[in-house]
Amino acid sequence: MLSNSTQGMVTLKIGNAVVQASTNLPLYKNAHLLLEVVQQQPRLLLRLVPVSGDHAATRQLQQALIGFLPRQTGLAPSLAGLIQKSLQHGNLPAETRLRPALVALGSAVPQRSNLFSPDGVRYATMHSGLFLEALLARATSRSRPDTSRDLKACLLRLQGGLERYLDDASMDLRLLDNTVPRLYNAVGPPRQGGLPMPQARAPVDSSPQDTDVDRMISDLLMRTMGAAARLGMHQVLSARNFQDGVSLWQLELPVKYGHTVEVVSLTIEQEQQGSRPDGNNVWSVNLALDLPSLGPVRIRITRFDQGVSASFWTDSDGARSVIERQFDSLHDRLHKLGVSTLSLCCQTGSPDAGEPADRASSNIDLQA
Repeated sequence: MLSNSTQGMVTLKIGNAVVQASTNLPLYKNAHLLLEVVQQQPRLLLRLVPVSGDHAATRQLQQALIGFLPRQTGLAPSLAGLIQKSLQHGNLPAETRLRPALVALGSAVPQRSNLFSPDGVRYATMHSGLFLEALLARATSRSRPDTSRDLKACLLRLQGGLERYLDDASMDLRLLDNTVPRLYNAVGPPRQGGLPMPQARAPVDSSPQDTDVDRMISDLLMRTMGAAARLGMHQVLSARNFQDGVSLWQLELPVKYGHTVEVVSLTIEQEQQGSRPDGNNVWSVNLALDLPSLGPVRIRITRFDQGVSASFWTDSDGARSVIERQFDSLHDRLHKLGVSTLSLCCQTGSPDAGEPADRASSNIDLQA
């Protein structure tokens, strides 16, 4: 479903085809329907298949999983907690074994200054963990990829090391540096569409709060597993989009800024060739972030052959005014990079105001 049913009309996506249909049913955007072709002439007639038999069993299993799984928390709290614990390990007996893995993880999270250049954004994206399995799949016996700065690889190495530490306190985690990370699957909800949601920053408190080594190891393990599952969820969704013929990649890019960890939620989307009259492909990048002085900001940047256009959404008129005052500077900086600006606009409110309000009722964070 690409739209809510309005005045008896609705927009559907079937495979790569987008069609308009008439219906008297109350249908909602982003819903997944099971349809049966009843007739093709003189008009295509589709019938909604009722949930029965095997479909009922599948539905019950899905509901059971949703009820069992805890609500997925954001990536920022887990990573902030991991970085905090890495600072606390200086005076603990486990320091010599855990420090290398924690330092490697901290180094894999880029600083905000790293993202001030296109190369920095590209590097951070490629090492965000989204492409880890694809990188390992292309590896050969002669050429092993360097995963020492990949975020998910560092999380999986730390997870494996923490599990071994709980089993054998004499395990030296420095031996994990040259091992291939263990790979896990993750349960992911369907893609919800629209722009990603901003995620609040999480503070990094370096003051010691817990000196119990065993309790700290257990907390580290839970945070590590949660962060790795969060990244795996995006990989599952991106793979599913690819299998459905949709060029859409989703990821969360954690960034260290001062004593906080902030997350840039990012999707990269390509319109399918042939969906535009001119036959050209169009790329769009959607960003969602929570800035210290502006608050939550959502951005959609679209690249056409003639140039780029950008739309901003903010929660307040004050933030909108600040962004609009920077349009001239943004236009000049893009021009120096050889990029033509087609349009720049900023609005107050949410671009998804027309979506159903019951989406947040699930135990799984559908915005993951």
